[in-house]
Amino acid sequence: MKYLLILLICFTANAQTSGLVNYKSKIFSQVIDTTEIKDDKIKKSMLQTVQKMKKQMPYASYVLKFNSNESIFKIAKKMTVDEIIDYNLIAGFSDADGEFFNSKNKKIRLRKLKAWNNEYIIRSNFPEWKISNQKKDVLGYQCLKATTEKELDNGDIIEVVAWFAKDIPFNFGPKEYAGLPGLILEIEERGIKFYATEIDLNNKKHNIKLPDVKKSITKKEFLSQSPYK
Repeated sequence: MKYLLILLICFTANAQTSGLVNYKSKIFSQVIDTTEIKDDKIKKSMLQTVQKMKKQMPYASYVLKFNSNESIFKIAKKMTVDEIIDYNLIAGFSDADGEFFNSKNKKIRLRKLKAWNNEYIIRSNFPEWKISNQKKDVLGYQCLKATTEKELDNGDIIEVVAWFAKDIPFNFGPKEYAGLPGLILEIEERGIKFYATEIDLNNKKHNIKLPDVKKSITKKEFLSQSPYK
């Protein structure tokens, strides 16, 4: 009976051609290291920002739409009555502002981002993943752990942890992360976690129009245009 149920889940997932996933984000460990900051005012301001983000992040959600070849990920803004939520600050703090596109066939990632009064399209290749045997349950799916590395704007290298479901055979996930043999349901990076809250697999055709690759630039070229360099 258990074997039949697994076969049914796999068959159902493989029969779908597209889907939509809702994600939330939260701070789960230290996100800012203030040990080397000597200015107490700057340190206090940074810590206050972290506390503000811990309070506001639950109000923001993100949406991943995908078909068999492409995906788009972006923040979904919602109105709240109780307090003013700074969605731009939440997304920027999590390095999730703008729109993230992935193409399975082209193995390319594109991020459409507004910065310094201009709009940019930043391109990069799929990351290289290391898949382990470590498992955990996410929304009823058995997920495997995978890790990769990410270079921050300041040049620091951090480890990124992903949990992906092989039973959902789509190669996409939150933000710029893609290229695993299954849908990424959780991402952990720099003390911030993006986690799936709802999965809708269907046969609706999500037409995803990728930005013009010819107008894209590398991350290095993007950072070179910063007025603060």
